[in-house]
Amino acid sequence: MPTLRLIADDLTGTLDTAAGLTGLCGTIPVVWPEILPDRASGSLAVDSGTRERGPEEAVRITGGLLPLLDGADIAFKKLDSLLRGPWAVELAATVKAGGWQRCIVAPAFPYQGRVTVESRQQARQADDWLPVSADIAQALCEAGLPARRASVKDGSVDGVAVYDARTDEDLAAIAALPASGPVLWCGSGGLAAALARGTKRPGDTRLEGPVLGLFGSDRDETEVQLAACGALRLILPHRARHPDLIMDRLARDGAVLASLELPHGTTREAASGQIGSAFARLTEGIPRPGTLLVAGGETLKALCLGLSVDCFDVTGEIAPGLPRSTLRGGRWDGLAVVSKSGAFGAPGVWRDLLHQNGFPHDRSGT
Repeated sequence: MPTLRLIADDLTGTLDTAAGLTGLCGTIPVVWPEILPDRASGSLAVDSGTRERGPEEAVRITGGLLPLLDGADIAFKKLDSLLRGPWAVELAATVKAGGWQRCIVAPAFPYQGRVTVESRQQARQADDWLPVSADIAQALCEAGLPARRASVKDGSVDGVAVYDARTDEDLAAIAALPASGPVLWCGSGGLAAALARGTKRPGDTRLEGPVLGLFGSDRDETEVQLAACGALRLILPHRARHPDLIMDRLARDGAVLASLELPHGTTREAASGQIGSAFARLTEGIPRPGTLLVAGGETLKALCLGLSVDCFDVTGEIAPGLPRSTLRGGRWDGLAVVSKSGAFGAPGVWRDLLHQNGFPHDRSGT
């Protein structure tokens, strides 16, 4: 199997991009700088945690991880499909540090409603396409990295090329471009899946109960998805015994999808800290569940730190953008996790998956 080395800027993005390559590269370990192994061998994906950092700090952290790309069969710098965070300066630092003949930039993820048109990223909203970025090639030039626009019709282009892509077929054609030297692949889960096209990605939709869902993302998409779950949703009051509330719901329904009520006016930074602390305390007061569902990279990272996790093993995906992984080490060692970016997914993504697995439990006979 080819060796993958992947660097991403948040945890859920690391997991879903790695999942797209499991059919080609097998199970892929996922770590972050604080738990990076002294000697890495085989495939490895790393969450740099730089999505919310300033440009200088992001470049410093990313720069310390770049030696991991040396010698990889597939070197991949993950870009957020909405181009959030200091992606341009990170990519510029990555390209300048390596001996890449070509850098292929293709952040489209059509399955999740993200396309690249005339070097600009667009996101699907209802029946319309909304711009979510300026000119990507120009942004890279402004970050000190000469880049040009490209399309599949241009074929292989030396240097840094930003490729338009509207469909999975476009991405497959980009991934199949001939290479005569080292290539740095830069994109999201769409490009990862294109590189593994023709292989069978493991896909297991089974959820072992009880199912605990913890949601810290403030994205509107996540709110809609939780609302669609009806009685399975639980908003944890700001001051309450959260373990008791969770255990009551798990006993009743076999599954619960919990988010935290926050005082009005709480800033995004303060909310992240409060959610992380509350969920970490919650895990200390309840038994290990059968499956963990999570939306939001910061939420998942806080849980992992609270559980003293050693790493994830990404084993496959339920659907593109919805990876399956297993916690390794810590108090919930071996736990199955289904995660996603807060910005991903159709309104019924969690409801449909839970109903498919028989949740909530049928209480008609009780």
